[in-house]
Amino acid sequence: GTAMSLTFPKKLFQLVNAEPDEVVAWNATGQTFVVHDPATFANYTLPKYFRHNKLTSFQRQLNLYG
Repeated sequence: GTAMSLTFPKKLFQLVNAEPDEVVAWNATGQTFVVHDPATFANYTLPKYFRHNKLTSFQRQLNLYG
């Protein structure tokens, strides 16, 4: 439903704001984000926010939102 579809964007926003810039950060314009350390992002960051630590699963979710 609608509530579930908002979960991923909210978690993503919180994740990029809360995690160290060395791992993931907004770009200069603040319109996109960059994963600077994919290994740390997958192994430590993703499991904090989602029920997986797979970068491919995260990318699949991103693709659903354009």
